[in-house]
Amino acid sequence: MQFKRVLVFYNEQKTQNKPLAERVAAWLTAHGKTAHVATSFEKLPQTDLLICMGGDGVMLRCAREAAALDVPILGVNCGTLGFLAACEKNDFETTLTDLTNGKLNLQTRNMLDVCVRFTNEETQELLALNDCVLRADKSRALTVQAHFNGRELPPYFGDGVPVSTPTGSTAYALAAGGPIVAPGVEGLLVTPICPHTLTQRPILLPADGKLELIPVLKTPLDGADLTIDGQEIVSLPPGSHVHIAQSSHPARFFISPNRDFLTLLKRKLNWGCR
Repeated sequence: MQFKRVLVFYNEQKTQNKPLAERVAAWLTAHGKTAHVATSFEKLPQTDLLICMGGDGVMLRCAREAAALDVPILGVNCGTLGFLAACEKNDFETTLTDLTNGKLNLQTRNMLDVCVRFTNEETQELLALNDCVLRADKSRALTVQAHFNGRELPPYFGDGVPVSTPTGSTAYALAAGGPIVAPGVEGLLVTPICPHTLTQRPILLPADGKLELIPVLKTPLDGADLTIDGQEIVSLPPGSHVHIAQSSHPARFFISPNRDFLTLLKRKLNWGCR
């Protein structure tokens, strides 16, 4: 893939990453690219490549911005885990050289289209890379009615319901007892959080279907929250419906051959270690 215009993004609240972002931009400039260091996505529509300086949280934010524009992302891990990054911060020169020489793989990650329908007929459209999580707005159990492709599912009663992509299966869903799903698998993973029953289990639904979640709120004082990738929160008053489907706009990440999914499970999450 050829690229000339590069946006080097870092979180404005993580000022310690600015010097490294500037070093990355200087390297790109020295190699004939047009590079801009930014803390906003204003120049993203005119960009061929988005380089994300940060941890997985910043990568999630970048993915939601870049997917609809079909801009690929290369992550330089400046955080703790760096599960989605192409390299660690000390290896950026080697990784950019490999990218220039066509030695990196471009991987597609499916995302979720989330549409919230309120009782006043207004809607809110959102995009998620990891998951959307429906919970009560107070610390108590919540009943959630569910339908898939119009067919009623057993209601969920517990602390909440995350709906995850395969990418998000190693995030909140994993902590809630869900399975690890490889990125190449397509599906909507529904994992109840602390269900008040012994029979409510995680389920992987077909990716070409549509899931509807309806929080059961008994009084006008009750409410629920919908969280997108753990970063965006939408308050749901009584009567709100949440519609979830696989998005037609996937995120695209450059990855190094030595950072494939199974290798990262062992290296980053200590998969199978005794």
